[in-house]
Amino acid sequence: MARLTVDLKPEQVCRIVRELDAALEPAGYARVPGGNTAVYRIDLAGRKQALARKVYGDEPSWIVAKEALVAAWIGEEARVLVPKWRHTDERRVHLPYRFALLTWLPGVSMRSLIGIPGIELGYRQMGALLRRLHAIPMTAYGYIGGDGILAPQAANANAMQAAFAAAFRHFREQGAEEDLAQRLEQHVRVRAGVLAAGAGPVLCHDDFQQGNVLAVRGKDGRVELTGLVDFGNAQAQDPLFDLAKALLCCTHEDPASRDPLLAGYGTLSHPAAAEALWVYTLFHRLVMWTHLVRHGADRSSAGPAGLISDLDAMSRWSR
Repeated sequence: MARLTVDLKPEQVCRIVRELDAALEPAGYARVPGGNTAVYRIDLAGRKQALARKVYGDEPSWIVAKEALVAAWIGEEARVLVPKWRHTDERRVHLPYRFALLTWLPGVSMRSLIGIPGIELGYRQMGALLRRLHAIPMTAYGYIGGDGILAPQAANANAMQAAFAAAFRHFREQGAEEDLAQRLEQHVRVRAGVLAAGAGPVLCHDDFQQGNVLAVRGKDGRVELTGLVDFGNAQAQDPLFDLAKALLCCTHEDPASRDPLLAGYGTLSHPAAAEALWVYTLFHRLVMWTHLVRHGADRSSAGPAGLISDLDAMSRWSR
Protein backbone atom coordinates (compact mmCIF):
# COMPACT_ATOMS: atom_id res chain seq x y z
CA MET A 1 0.00 0.00 0.00
CA ALA A 2 1.30 3.46 -0.90
CA ARG A 3 2.42 5.58 2.01
CA LEU A 4 0.11 8.54 2.60
CA THR A 5 2.44 11.53 2.89
CA VAL A 6 2.33 15.29 2.75
CA ASP A 7 5.13 17.83 3.06
CA LEU A 8 4.65 20.53 5.67
CA LYS A 9 5.80 24.13 5.63
CA PRO A 10 6.54 26.08 8.84
CA GLU A 11 3.66 28.49 8.29
CA GLN A 12 1.25 25.58 7.87
CA VAL A 13 2.40 24.02 11.14
CA CYS A 14 1.94 27.34 12.91
CA ARG A 15 -1.63 27.77 11.66
CA ILE A 16 -2.52 24.18 12.53
CA VAL A 17 -1.37 24.31 16.17
CA ARG A 18 -2.87 27.75 16.74
CA GLU A 19 -6.29 26.38 15.85
CA LEU A 20 -5.90 24.16 18.89
CA ASP A 21 -4.62 27.00 21.08
CA ALA A 22 -3.78 30.50 19.88
CA ALA A 23 -0.97 30.69 22.47
CA LEU A 24 0.95 27.75 21.03
CA GLU A 25 4.15 28.39 19.11
CA PRO A 26 5.82 25.57 17.15
CA ALA A 27 9.50 25.17 17.94
CA GLY A 28 10.20 22.46 15.38
CA TYR A 29 8.67 19.54 13.56
CA ALA A 30 9.85 16.30 11.98
CA ARG A 31 8.26 13.31 10.27
CA VAL A 32 8.23 10.07 12.22
CA PRO A 33 9.59 7.11 10.19
CA GLY A 34 7.46 4.06 9.44
CA GLY A 35 3.77 3.41 8.90
CA ASN A 36 1.50 3.96 5.92
CA THR A 37 0.37 7.43 6.98
CA ALA A 38 2.49 10.47 7.67
CA VAL A 39 2.92 11.30 11.35
CA TYR A 40 4.83 14.40 12.47
CA ARG A 41 6.19 15.33 15.87
CA ILE A 42 5.57 19.01 16.60
CA ASP A 43 7.62 20.51 19.42
CA LEU A 44 6.14 23.54 21.16
CA ALA A 45 8.04 26.55 22.44
CA GLY A 46 8.11 26.63 26.24
CA ARG A 47 6.20 23.34 26.56
CA LYS A 48 7.52 19.91 27.53
CA GLN A 49 4.57 18.15 25.91
CA ALA A 50 4.86 17.80 22.14
CA LEU A 51 2.06 17.07 19.69
CA ALA A 52 1.70 14.45 16.99
CA ARG A 53 -0.05 15.30 13.72
CA LYS A 54 -1.51 12.28 11.95
CA VAL A 55 -2.75 12.37 8.35
CA TYR A 56 -5.83 10.39 7.28
CA GLY A 57 -7.06 9.36 3.84
CA ASP A 58 -10.56 9.99 2.55
CA GLU A 59 -11.89 6.52 3.33
CA PRO A 60 -13.32 5.29 5.52
CA SER A 61 -14.94 8.57 6.47
CA TRP A 62 -15.25 7.56 10.14
CA ILE A 63 -11.65 6.44 10.75
CA VAL A 64 -10.64 9.55 12.73
CA ALA A 65 -13.63 9.20 15.04
CA LYS A 66 -12.94 5.48 15.42
CA GLU A 67 -9.37 5.94 16.61
CA ALA A 68 -10.42 8.59 19.12
CA LEU A 69 -13.27 6.37 20.35
CA VAL A 70 -11.10 3.27 20.84
CA ALA A 71 -8.38 5.26 22.59
CA ALA A 72 -11.01 6.63 24.99
CA TRP A 73 -12.31 3.12 25.67
CA ILE A 74 -8.81 1.98 26.55
CA GLY A 75 -8.10 4.97 28.76
CA GLU A 76 -5.93 3.92 31.68
CA GLU A 77 -6.79 0.22 31.37
CA ALA A 78 -3.66 -0.43 29.31
CA ARG A 79 -1.39 0.94 32.09
CA VAL A 80 0.70 2.50 29.35
CA LEU A 81 0.03 5.76 27.58
CA VAL A 82 -2.36 5.96 24.64
CA PRO A 83 -2.76 9.12 22.55
CA LYS A 84 -5.50 11.63 23.21
CA TRP A 85 -7.10 13.23 20.17
CA ARG A 86 -6.85 16.98 20.89
CA HIS A 87 -8.11 18.42 17.58
CA THR A 88 -9.39 17.02 14.30
CA ASP A 89 -9.72 18.83 10.97
CA GLU A 90 -11.90 17.41 8.21
CA ARG A 91 -12.00 20.62 6.13
CA ARG A 92 -8.79 20.24 4.09
CA VAL A 93 -8.14 23.98 4.42
CA HIS A 94 -4.54 23.72 5.61
CA LEU A 95 -3.68 20.41 3.90
CA PRO A 96 -5.14 18.27 1.10
CA TYR A 97 -5.84 15.56 3.69
CA ARG A 98 -7.78 15.24 6.90
CA PHE A 99 -5.61 15.23 10.00
CA ALA A 100 -5.70 15.10 13.77
CA LEU A 101 -3.51 16.54 16.49
CA LEU A 102 -2.72 14.02 19.22
CA THR A 103 -0.71 14.02 22.38
CA TRP A 104 2.85 12.85 21.70
CA LEU A 105 3.90 9.66 23.47
CA PRO A 106 7.44 9.04 24.75
CA GLY A 107 9.63 6.19 23.58
CA VAL A 108 10.59 4.48 20.35
CA SER A 109 8.92 1.59 18.57
CA MET A 110 9.69 -1.89 19.81
CA ARG A 111 10.63 -2.62 16.20
CA SER A 112 13.67 -0.37 16.56
CA LEU A 113 14.83 -2.41 19.58
CA ILE A 114 14.69 -5.85 17.96
CA GLY A 115 17.90 -7.76 18.61
CA ILE A 116 19.11 -5.78 21.61
CA PRO A 117 19.94 -7.56 24.89
CA GLY A 118 16.89 -7.63 27.14
CA ILE A 119 14.28 -7.43 24.38
CA GLU A 120 12.61 -10.53 25.88
CA LEU A 121 11.41 -8.42 28.82
CA GLY A 122 9.78 -6.04 26.38
CA TYR A 123 7.97 -8.92 24.71
CA ARG A 124 6.74 -10.24 28.05
CA GLN A 125 5.35 -6.77 28.77
CA MET A 126 3.71 -6.74 25.34
CA GLY A 127 1.94 -10.00 26.17
CA ALA A 128 0.74 -8.58 29.50
CA LEU A 129 -0.42 -5.40 27.75
CA LEU A 130 -2.44 -7.38 25.22
CA ARG A 131 -4.03 -9.35 28.08
CA ARG A 132 -5.09 -6.07 29.73
CA LEU A 133 -6.70 -4.89 26.49
CA HIS A 134 -8.60 -8.17 26.36
CA ALA A 135 -10.02 -7.44 29.82
CA ILE A 136 -12.11 -4.66 28.24
CA PRO A 137 -15.47 -6.32 27.45
CA MET A 138 -17.55 -5.52 24.39
CA THR A 139 -21.28 -5.97 23.87
CA ALA A 140 -21.08 -7.98 20.62
CA TYR A 141 -18.69 -9.25 17.96
CA GLY A 142 -17.82 -7.13 14.95
CA TYR A 143 -15.68 -4.48 13.33
CA ILE A 144 -15.62 -1.12 15.09
CA GLY A 145 -16.57 2.07 13.30
CA GLY A 146 -16.77 5.69 14.39
CA ASP A 147 -19.84 5.19 16.58
CA GLY A 148 -19.27 1.65 17.83
CA ILE A 149 -19.60 -1.87 16.46
CA LEU A 150 -20.72 -2.14 12.85
CA ALA A 151 -23.18 -4.98 12.12
CA PRO A 152 -22.86 -6.50 15.63
CA GLN A 153 -23.14 -10.27 16.01
CA ALA A 154 -24.16 -12.02 19.22
CA ALA A 155 -22.25 -15.28 18.61
CA ASN A 156 -18.61 -15.76 17.68
CA ALA A 157 -19.35 -18.83 15.54
CA ASN A 158 -21.76 -16.82 13.36
CA ALA A 159 -19.42 -13.84 13.17
CA MET A 160 -16.44 -15.98 12.14
CA GLN A 161 -18.52 -18.02 9.68
CA ALA A 162 -19.38 -14.79 7.88
CA ALA A 163 -15.79 -13.54 8.15
CA PHE A 164 -14.37 -16.77 6.71
CA ALA A 165 -16.94 -16.79 3.89
CA ALA A 166 -15.85 -13.28 2.88
CA ALA A 167 -12.16 -14.16 3.28
CA PHE A 168 -12.42 -17.22 1.03
CA ARG A 169 -14.44 -15.29 -1.55
CA HIS A 170 -11.78 -12.59 -1.74
CA PHE A 171 -9.05 -15.24 -1.72
CA ARG A 172 -10.55 -16.80 -4.85
CA GLU A 173 -11.19 -13.42 -6.49
CA GLN A 174 -7.47 -12.68 -6.28
CA GLY A 175 -6.64 -15.91 -8.14
CA ALA A 176 -5.88 -18.39 -5.37
CA GLU A 177 -5.92 -22.04 -6.41
CA GLU A 178 -9.32 -23.66 -5.97
CA ASP A 179 -7.87 -26.89 -4.61
CA LEU A 180 -6.05 -25.00 -1.86
CA ALA A 181 -9.15 -22.98 -0.99
CA GLN A 182 -11.26 -26.14 -0.69
CA ARG A 183 -8.73 -27.91 1.55
CA LEU A 184 -8.58 -24.90 3.85
CA GLU A 185 -12.37 -24.55 3.95
CA GLN A 186 -12.62 -28.16 5.10
CA HIS A 187 -10.30 -27.42 8.02
CA VAL A 188 -12.51 -24.49 9.03
CA ARG A 189 -15.71 -26.54 8.79
CA VAL A 190 -14.49 -29.27 11.13
CA ARG A 191 -13.45 -26.65 13.70
CA ALA A 192 -16.78 -24.85 14.00
CA GLY A 193 -17.06 -26.02 17.60
CA VAL A 194 -13.70 -24.47 18.45
CA LEU A 195 -14.94 -21.07 17.29
CA ALA A 196 -18.12 -21.43 19.33
CA ALA A 197 -16.21 -21.92 22.59
CA GLY A 198 -14.66 -18.47 22.94
CA ALA A 199 -14.56 -16.36 26.08
CA GLY A 200 -16.88 -13.63 24.76
CA PRO A 201 -16.24 -10.42 22.82
CA VAL A 202 -13.45 -8.13 24.02
CA LEU A 203 -11.64 -5.13 22.62
CA CYS A 204 -9.04 -6.34 20.11
CA HIS A 205 -6.32 -4.11 18.68
CA ASP A 206 -5.96 -6.24 15.51
CA ASP A 207 -2.58 -4.75 14.65
CA PHE A 208 -0.63 -5.47 17.80
CA GLN A 209 2.98 -5.70 16.67
CA GLN A 210 6.36 -4.13 17.32
CA GLY A 211 5.66 -1.05 15.20
CA ASN A 212 2.65 -0.01 17.29
CA VAL A 213 4.12 -0.51 20.77
CA LEU A 214 6.46 2.12 22.22
CA ALA A 215 9.22 1.56 24.75
CA VAL A 216 12.28 3.11 26.36
CA ARG A 217 15.54 1.47 27.34
CA GLY A 218 16.82 2.57 30.71
CA LYS A 219 20.41 3.13 31.75
CA ASP A 220 20.41 -0.38 33.20
CA GLY A 221 19.43 -1.76 29.78
CA ARG A 222 15.92 -2.75 30.85
CA VAL A 223 13.19 -2.31 28.26
CA GLU A 224 10.02 -0.68 29.58
CA LEU A 225 6.87 -0.17 27.53
CA THR A 226 5.60 3.41 27.38
CA GLY A 227 2.77 3.55 24.87
CA LEU A 228 0.37 1.94 22.41
CA VAL A 229 -0.75 3.55 19.14
CA ASP A 230 -2.78 3.00 15.96
CA PHE A 231 -6.33 1.80 16.61
CA GLY A 232 -7.59 1.89 13.03
CA ASN A 233 -8.02 -1.90 12.82
CA ALA A 234 -9.70 -2.39 16.19
CA GLN A 235 -12.45 -4.99 16.48
CA ALA A 236 -14.67 -6.63 19.08
CA GLN A 237 -13.68 -10.29 18.88
CA ASP A 238 -12.62 -13.41 20.73
CA PRO A 239 -9.34 -12.59 22.51
CA LEU A 240 -7.56 -15.48 20.77
CA PHE A 241 -8.46 -13.92 17.41
CA ASP A 242 -6.26 -10.97 18.42
CA LEU A 243 -3.56 -13.05 20.10
CA ALA A 244 -3.19 -15.19 16.97
CA LYS A 245 -2.60 -12.15 14.79
CA ALA A 246 -0.20 -10.62 17.31
CA LEU A 247 1.86 -13.81 17.37
CA LEU A 248 1.80 -14.07 13.58
CA CYS A 249 2.96 -10.48 13.05
CA CYS A 250 5.45 -10.32 15.90
CA THR A 251 7.17 -13.61 15.08
CA HIS A 252 7.38 -12.61 11.42
CA GLU A 253 9.55 -9.67 12.51
CA ASP A 254 11.34 -11.51 15.32
CA PRO A 255 10.93 -15.29 15.80
CA ALA A 256 12.28 -14.92 19.34
CA SER A 257 9.20 -12.91 20.35
CA ARG A 258 6.71 -15.79 20.54
CA ASP A 259 7.64 -17.47 23.82
CA PRO A 260 8.05 -14.33 25.97
CA LEU A 261 4.91 -12.78 24.47
CA LEU A 262 2.89 -15.88 25.36
CA ALA A 263 4.46 -16.00 28.82
CA GLY A 264 3.48 -12.39 29.42
CA TYR A 265 -0.05 -13.00 28.18
CA GLY A 266 -0.59 -15.80 30.67
CA THR A 267 -2.94 -18.77 30.85
CA LEU A 268 -5.28 -19.33 27.91
CA SER A 269 -8.73 -20.19 29.21
CA HIS A 270 -10.15 -21.49 25.92
CA PRO A 271 -10.83 -25.27 26.18
CA ALA A 272 -9.06 -25.85 22.85
CA ALA A 273 -6.67 -22.89 22.84
CA ALA A 274 -4.01 -24.35 20.54
CA GLU A 275 -6.59 -25.33 17.93
CA ALA A 276 -8.34 -21.94 18.19
CA LEU A 277 -5.04 -20.13 17.63
CA TRP A 278 -4.40 -22.40 14.65
CA VAL A 279 -7.70 -21.64 12.91
CA TYR A 280 -7.47 -17.90 13.65
CA THR A 281 -3.94 -17.90 12.22
CA LEU A 282 -5.33 -19.51 9.08
CA PHE A 283 -7.86 -16.67 8.83
CA HIS A 284 -5.23 -13.96 9.26
CA ARG A 285 -2.95 -15.51 6.63
CA LEU A 286 -5.85 -15.64 4.16
CA VAL A 287 -6.66 -11.98 4.75
CA MET A 288 -3.02 -10.87 4.61
CA TRP A 289 -2.34 -12.68 1.32
CA THR A 290 -5.46 -11.21 -0.27
CA HIS A 291 -4.59 -7.72 0.98
CA LEU A 292 -1.05 -7.85 -0.39
CA VAL A 293 -2.09 -9.18 -3.80
CA ARG A 294 -5.03 -6.78 -4.11
CA HIS A 295 -2.67 -3.86 -3.49
CA GLY A 296 -0.25 -4.90 -6.20
CA ALA A 297 2.29 -7.15 -4.50
CA ASP A 298 4.05 -9.59 -6.81
CA ARG A 299 2.70 -13.07 -5.98
CA SER A 300 6.21 -14.49 -6.24
CA SER A 301 7.67 -11.95 -3.80
CA ALA A 302 8.53 -12.98 -0.27
CA GLY A 303 5.35 -11.83 1.44
CA PRO A 304 2.64 -13.41 -0.75
CA ALA A 305 4.76 -16.45 -1.62
CA GLY A 306 5.56 -17.10 2.04
CA LEU A 307 1.91 -16.81 3.05
CA ILE A 308 0.78 -19.19 0.31
CA SER A 309 3.47 -21.68 1.37
CA ASP A 310 2.26 -21.46 4.97
CA LEU A 311 -1.38 -21.85 3.92
CA ASP A 312 -0.51 -24.85 1.78
CA ALA A 313 1.28 -26.47 4.74
CA MET A 314 -1.75 -25.76 6.94
CA SER A 315 -4.08 -27.30 4.35
CA ARG A 316 -2.13 -30.55 4.52
CA TRP A 317 -1.95 -30.67 8.30
CA SER A 318 -3.78 -33.50 10.04
CA ARG A 319 -4.55 -33.89 13.71
